[in-house]
Amino acid sequence: MNTARAAAQAERTANQVACLRLLAEAGEPRTVGVISEGTGLSRPTVHAVLDDLIDAGLIEAASPTTAGPGRPARAFRFAREAGLVAAVDLGPRGARAIICDLSGHRVGYAELAPAPHADLALIRRALDEAAGSLDLGRLRALGIGLPGVVEADGRLRASLALPDLVDLPIAESLAGDLGCPVVVDNDIKLAALAEQRGGAGRGYSDVVYLQIGHRISVSIVLNGVIRQGRHRLAGELGAQRGMRWTRNAQRGQLVWSTRPTSAEVVSAAAAGDADAQAELADFCAQIAGRIATVLLVIDPEVLVVRGGAAHDSHALLRPLAAAVENELIFPERPPFAASALGREAVVLGAVGNAFDRHGTGIYGVHDYPSPWHHITHPAERTP
Repeated sequence: MNTARAAAQAERTANQVACLRLLAEAGEPRTVGVISEGTGLSRPTVHAVLDDLIDAGLIEAASPTTAGPGRPARAFRFAREAGLVAAVDLGPRGARAIICDLSGHRVGYAELAPAPHADLALIRRALDEAAGSLDLGRLRALGIGLPGVVEADGRLRASLALPDLVDLPIAESLAGDLGCPVVVDNDIKLAALAEQRGGAGRGYSDVVYLQIGHRISVSIVLNGVIRQGRHRLAGELGAQRGMRWTRNAQRGQLVWSTRPTSAEVVSAAAAGDADAQAELADFCAQIAGRIATVLLVIDPEVLVVRGGAAHDSHALLRPLAAAVENELIFPERPPFAASALGREAVVLGAVGNAFDRHGTGIYGVHDYPSPWHHITHPAERTP
C-alpha cells in the first residue's frame, strides 16, 4: 500500500472510530447533524462513514426525530446487541461467567458451585447459564481466566489447582466449539489488568497487584500491559523451589489460627479482634521483605491489594504498609490501595482482555477502544 492510500485508510478508520464512539456513548439515536457537530466531521463524511458502519452491522437507522417544523431528521443508533463478548473465570472453587454486548454493558452473569472435576464442559455450562435466552451464536470473542501458567496459545502448562486441564488445547477446543476466537490467561494477571484499567489502579500505567486469599499471588502490569516475561512466569514467586511466604503456608495454602480464611481474619481484625489483629500484623511482617523486593525491582505507581472485603481493607493495608516501610531505606514507596473490583476482578479482566485482543474482529473497525469503562463500572457489576 502506497503512502497516499495508507493515509486515506488511516483517516477513514479514524472517522469510523469517532462516529461509532459518539453513538456508543450516546446510548440513544443521534442525527447526522449531531454526529457531525460532535465529531467535527463534515456531513458528507459522516454520511459516508455511517454507510460503512451500517454495512458492518454496527449501527442502524432509528425512528426519525423531529426537532421542529419540517421533514423529520434521520437518526442512527449503535447496534450494541449485534454481538456478544463473554468470559469465564474457572477455578477449584467454581466458575464465574459474564456476557457483555458490544458496548461492554453486562447482559448476562452466572456463578457455578465447585464441581468434582473442573473441565471444558464446566466452562460451557457456565456460559450457557449466563446466557439464558441470549443466542451464543452472536458470540464474537471469549476470554478465559485460569489459575496456573498459561502459554501464549491458550494451553495450561502447569496448575496445581486444575490438574485435569493441564496440556489440553483449551483455546483451540473452545474456539472450535463456539466458532469465535478464545484468549486464555492467568487469573491473577487478568485481575491486575482489570484493576489497572478500571479499578483501584485506574489512571496508573505501572501496577503491582497482590492477592491474599487461599494463597498469596502477585502480578504486574507495566505501561498498561500485563507483564508476562519470556517464559510467562513473571510474578510467579511461588515457583521458586522451597520458597514459603510465611510460616502459615502449607503447600502454598494459607492456614490461619484465628479464623478459617484470610477474608475472615481481615474482617475480624477490622472489627477490633485483638488476636486477629496480632496474627495479621505478624503475617504482614513476614511477607514484607518479599513485597519490598518486588517494589524495588518494579518501582510501580501503585500497589493494589485484595485481601478481604473493601470496607475491611484498612485492617490489612495499615500493617502491611508499616511492615514494608520497615524494609525500605528510602521513604518513597507507592500508595497501597484496596482492590475496587473484588471477587469479579478476574472475569472482568478476562472479558476486557478479549475485547483488547480481538477488537478488530469484534467490531470490524481497526483501533476501536475496548469499553473498559462500562465493563468495570460499579453499576454494571454484581454486588
